[in-house]
Amino acid sequence: MMNKMNYPLVAIVIPTLNEALFIGPCLDSILGQNYPFNRLDIMVVDGGSDDKTHEIVNGYADKWSNIRWIDNPRKIQSAAFNIGVSRSSASIVVRMDAHARYASDYISKCVAKLSTNPELGNVGGVCKVEAGAPTLMGKANAVLNQTSFGIGGAAFRIGTKACFTDTVPFGAFPRKVLDEIGPMNEKLSRGEDNEYNARIRNAGYKIYFDPQIISTYYSRPTLTSSVHQMYRNGRSIGVLLRTFPRAVGLRHVVPACFVVGMLSCLLFGWWVPILWNVLIWILVVYWIAALGATGLACLRFGFDMGFILPILFFSVHIAYGTGTVYGFLTKKI
Repeated sequence: MMNKMNYPLVAIVIPTLNEALFIGPCLDSILGQNYPFNRLDIMVVDGGSDDKTHEIVNGYADKWSNIRWIDNPRKIQSAAFNIGVSRSSASIVVRMDAHARYASDYISKCVAKLSTNPELGNVGGVCKVEAGAPTLMGKANAVLNQTSFGIGGAAFRIGTKACFTDTVPFGAFPRKVLDEIGPMNEKLSRGEDNEYNARIRNAGYKIYFDPQIISTYYSRPTLTSSVHQMYRNGRSIGVLLRTFPRAVGLRHVVPACFVVGMLSCLLFGWWVPILWNVLIWILVVYWIAALGATGLACLRFGFDMGFILPILFFSVHIAYGTGTVYGFLTKKI
């Protein structure tokens, strides 16, 4: 247990870019932590917001001296994290997302776990998802992020038991590990967390998932925004697959295999007609799985999404897989 008279200083790094709708609730959840507030160094590291993000953060900074705004000229999240780490001497660094809010014991539980387990290089918990808009599509996007079929089987999305894992969201890192591993890779505009966690594991440290550590993330509000997000996420996996394959798990490449398989059958079926039959079977199996996953999701979350979820599943899987293929084939980072 932590000595109540000697809480370690914790740096909180929050990358932002046009988060006016969410940065207030995010900071409010940090203000509501049961960890001593004077032991928190809260940095909003912004990549050039042109909405009211700066104005909102300044309102908080005027009231609390340990909340500060820092500019991020490179804009990307990896650079924001590196800036935050370099601007604080805290012995623990927590990378938070402005698009989320955190349970009142989030920081204290992360710190307690790190303080009693020196082999840990990163600690995080379950990420619950709420609709980012009060619409049926907003609700469907939230459900998408809570199903294995929809978004993969990562422990932080569907896990209920504490375990060692490959990645966690909004992680807490000991300073000694950050000093040993070095900064995040600023060549990566996305997927930097996958690559960083792989480096932590390769250095001999473990990444720990604790379902009692809880955050809540807001899903994308529309089909278009969700597809765009999944395409960019898939593209980052393609880049990692080409540059740092150890950071990529099997679940990350399944959508790309789906896309490549369909395209191969579609193109080469002109010369090998049996591939047309293979394509049909791929689609039949996929849609059986999609409809089955939809049924299970409807039992949990309501049947009003029965017609939307299959379309959403297919759209984001195609977007993610296409992004992965593009990220792997292009030389752009």
